[in-house]
Amino acid sequence: MAAWIYDEGMTQGSRARQEDDYGVFELPPELEAGDLLLVLADGMGGEQAGARASALAVRSFVDAYDTVPVATIPERLEQTLVCVNERMALDVASDPHSLSGMGCTLLAVVLTEEGLYWLSVGDSPLWLWRRGRLHRLNQDHAYRSILIQQVSQGEISAAEAACHPDRNALMSAVTGTDLELVDLPRQAYPLRDGDQILLASDGMLTLEDADIAAILNRASDEGQPIQQLLAAVADRQLAHQDNVTALWVRSAAFRPTAPWWRRLGLRVSLLSMLGLLVVSSAWWWLL
Repeated sequence: MAAWIYDEGMTQGSRARQEDDYGVFELPPELEAGDLLLVLADGMGGEQAGARASALAVRSFVDAYDTVPVATIPERLEQTLVCVNERMALDVASDPHSLSGMGCTLLAVVLTEEGLYWLSVGDSPLWLWRRGRLHRLNQDHAYRSILIQQVSQGEISAAEAACHPDRNALMSAVTGTDLELVDLPRQAYPLRDGDQILLASDGMLTLEDADIAAILNRASDEGQPIQQLLAAVADRQLAHQDNVTALWVRSAAFRPTAPWWRRLGLRVSLLSMLGLLVVSSAWWWLL
């Protein structure tokens, strides 16, 4: 069983209420379903429905993950999602007048010795930081992903895409109805020494990839980066800043390598000490 270091945090931004929820759970070895489970949900539905949806999704995901009778981690993630979606449908049906339209994005990550598994519905990003660069691993189920394709194909301009009124509209979410899009790889994504994993709600997209990568680069030496990321979002001072939740993790086996000048200094110090010992020994024999 691998050991992991993780960090977590959230901020409300300029919103009137917090509609994100999350959980980080160390899994029992006897379950044989991974070492660490991270779950993040970003609610929607207005009033208290968004907060209710995200809390329900996280709680029911964790409850179901331990109990579904399956053989592999991808199957476990898939069946757990089914349970969460069914639970969402029952909750909406309990008060359709107030809860109609309730739902959330859902991002779940399982870390194992063989690598990373994930399941995602919606637009909450999952990033891999590797050797100074940020890579998005999961699919973006917001309409902006279609707009990006249209820009690359020359169908619309980047300026048109940036101001499109539906650019942030979700194409898939956990609402208790049929799931339109689910991102669920069937093989583990292999991790390398020094890799960092970052999960976030879409409020983190206030920052450019380069900004996030720079903060995670410092985390290679300093450790836990979440408060730095949240502070960087706050520094943008957006008038309509969304809630931001972020979860970060890396292997506890990783030990940062000191910069070359520090290693050189250490070698020089050791050589100096060795030289002093040789000189001291020489004087001892002369005496």
